[in-house]
Amino acid sequence: DALCEGEGVIDIGGDPGFVAAELLHSGIHVTVIDPAFGFAGKSDAFTTSFVQDPAHWKRVRQGATPFRIVRQPFDQAFASSPSNQRLLEGASALVALYPDEGTDFIMQYTAARAKRTALIPCNECWQYFPPHEPTYEGFVKQLLLNDCHYLHRFGQNAPLRREQIWGTPYCQVLLARSP
Repeated sequence: DALCEGEGVIDIGGDPGFVAAELLHSGIHVTVIDPAFGFAGKSDAFTTSFVQDPAHWKRVRQGATPFRIVRQPFDQAFASSPSNQRLLEGASALVALYPDEGTDFIMQYTAARAKRTALIPCNECWQYFPPHEPTYEGFVKQLLLNDCHYLHRFGQNAPLRREQIWGTPYCQVLLARSP
């Protein structure tokens, strides 16, 4: 029920729409923030058709728009824009699967607000792996350490927790924050 509140879930970098499709299927309204949504060559016709299906109006909470796309990067400029404040402040959660260069900003943003978050760090972004431990495991450890620093700086107490995802073909690490 918590995910259905307010502006619903924000899916950052949500192309090709798989997370949005699952949320909609569960009756949860979602906004995808991705400057290349539908243009990156990742989408498939079934998912695109499903997320646009008008039947979702009956599945989500009355008064909520089932599916929205914002074709902008999720960065400081986006977060600072007055036109985005209602969406950001009202979001029930932020989800980001493999957010690449957006990872650090997403972590800072959600730490500052103790915002419900689910993030899967990119396992192919070796350029972000720390030099002292240049592995995916080292990257995850560094992200958790950075999160502790952000929480301290912002006076919050809702740390990211490392969760294990079983049976997935790629990354099996999920970093989750609950308020």
